[in-house]
Amino acid sequence: MPPTTSEDIPPRASVLAESLRAFGYDLGTAIADLVDNSISASANHVWVDFIWAGRDSCIAITDDGCGMSEARLRDAMRLGSRHPGEKRAADDLGRFGLGMKTASFSQCRCVTVITKELGHRAVLRRWDLDHLARADAWQVLLEARQDSARHFQRLHELPSGTCVLWQHMDRVMRGLEAGSEKDRDAFISRCEEVERHLALVFHRLLESPRLQLFVNGHSVRPFDPFFISEATQELPMNHLPSPGGTVVVEPFVMPHESKLLDEEERRLAGDPKDWTARQGFYIYRQDRLLVPGSWLGYRDWRKDEHHKLARIRISLPNTSDEDWQIDVTKSKARPPLALREELRRIGSNTRARARKVYSFRGERIAAPGSTGVRYVWDQVIRHGRTSYLINRDHPAIAALLVDPARKAAAEAALQVIEQSIPTALITYQSREEAEAPSPETQETSIQALRDPMIQTWQALRKAGKTESDALALLAMWEPYNQYPELLQELRESPPSVL
Repeated sequence: MPPTTSEDIPPRASVLAESLRAFGYDLGTAIADLVDNSISASANHVWVDFIWAGRDSCIAITDDGCGMSEARLRDAMRLGSRHPGEKRAADDLGRFGLGMKTASFSQCRCVTVITKELGHRAVLRRWDLDHLARADAWQVLLEARQDSARHFQRLHELPSGTCVLWQHMDRVMRGLEAGSEKDRDAFISRCEEVERHLALVFHRLLESPRLQLFVNGHSVRPFDPFFISEATQELPMNHLPSPGGTVVVEPFVMPHESKLLDEEERRLAGDPKDWTARQGFYIYRQDRLLVPGSWLGYRDWRKDEHHKLARIRISLPNTSDEDWQIDVTKSKARPPLALREELRRIGSNTRARARKVYSFRGERIAAPGSTGVRYVWDQVIRHGRTSYLINRDHPAIAALLVDPARKAAAEAALQVIEQSIPTALITYQSREEAEAPSPETQETSIQALRDPMIQTWQALRKAGKTESDALALLAMWEPYNQYPELLQELRESPPSVL
């Protein structure tokens, strides 16, 4: 039975509006949300203009989409204009009916929307948080702020479309209110950051004739993190059924930078220094990137140098929003429990393949006829008990033993080490720390090993080995075999023999 009595307790406009500013947008995700609306309105062109005017700087986002009638505009300005569970068109990038408002409020205190349908006059509405605070009522204004008309000129020249104008940008302009040349440069720098963000988020749409994006008149070139080339390994595609629709998972192992010989390939790949940060899963929804490179919280999966070539593309239908817990900002997603094990399997396989490509990049350095890696420690079983002995043939150890004056002392030290290995403690610690990520970074490991490797190289050269033979020997022995980048350094710039 429904309740027989009730009363309305509407939220206080002045309080709730300020709370809506804290949804977690940054400038790039906020503007991307407005571009989503333009795409849903069938726009082929979207212009994002950063207008510097000191304290009065503003941002205008204009499109040539279908525009809105006055009734539709009024509804679009309503907070929560659509139910998140409502069935949508396949190319609709919205969800909550909050995006335009919350994205705008997150960056500015005044947002004006002017729009027109083909053959109709333009209509306008404005949210002004300062007015809302004074009135403490959900009053949308019917006129733009003074001196705003010039920002709508592009829209007036189009047959149809929409312009969203941000003014009183307290969040964007924080720390930039002085109006100096330095502040202007910082403002333009933020503009350039937004351009890079849009180039990544909408790259699949920008690669088609469907969409052209402009930032301050500059055409945005798509940036595809999956820079497919002849050397790219495309692993088997997976179609995973889920309640919200089929999820398509495409794993790739990107080529090592040494395989990118063409200048255009190198441009598309971006700076190799950034590749470590770009590894992981990329989650798309209707060709729009939501999550750019993340291991999605899988335990022990870190973004490290060894796996920087692993990238996995996940494509979702817009009916999967609830399953993947896509938030209002459309920058976060979480895989449903039913798919996590399968995604772990795909991710593990891709990471293993990527590590192999990374480890064996470029020309491999190996001894002629070598049969495999040789180890520092030898396992010896005597009277049913296992012990571990240091391999005296290891080039670093052999270099100690070759000098008669030091051989006896070196041999005594090696035997002390062999007799005092804390095997019980190592076994215990291995169990305790099996799930803990190593605190030592790849870069730290490389730095720590560089000097010992050079010293071993010099000892081999002093013993009469040629440069190629010394390289081949080092490549056979651990731990040097695990650091091909150091071996490559020796090949390209062999140190002098001291």
